Amino acid sequence: MRAFSYFLFGAVLFYIDSLIALIIPMHIGNKEIIFVPHLLLMYLLILTIYKKPSIAITLAIIFGLTTDLYYGTIYGLNTFGYVLFVVLMNYFFKVYYRDHAMVFLGVWIFTIIFEIYTALIYGLLGLIQFSFMEFILFRLVPTALLNLILLVILFAVTRKLIKKLTSLIDTKA
Repeated sequence: MRAFSYFLFGAVLFYIDSLIALIIPMHIGNKEIIFVPHLLLMYLLILTIYKKPSIAITLAIIFGLTTDLYYGTIYGLNTFGYVLFVVLMNYFFKVYYRDHAMVFLGVWIFTIIFEIYTALIYGLLGLIQFSFMEFILFRLVPTALLNLILLVILFAVTRKLIKKLTSLIDTKA
């Protein structure tokens, strides 16, 4: 039941990501400011630290495939990215599981790096053309600020969910 709860919460975050992306596009003059929410990725990264990494990897594969099929531009981009970032988060930040500020910062930094990773793959394949400064000003900075705001909310909610779903069986004595 707990594993299904983690999946269900991830599914809700997937749809909230889609809704936020539809609601907040902005234009200043002829330039489009792009806000890309990454609630699902941030949730997977938080799960990596506070639960078993195997749960996060399993959900990363499921939701990565779902994201790839739903948005459908490059199949495997999100699946590979989610799994890679979950593994990297586990490797670099597992020692900070008690330092919530460090975990928070790590999740936010990995979210920014994921946005750069996505843009680089699209750029290398020739699907998008962008200048580096326009990418930073009109996509990376707005996305980083949006995800910082979303992470403040998600971090508290996810930690509360994990604490609620953790039973004595899951806890080491």
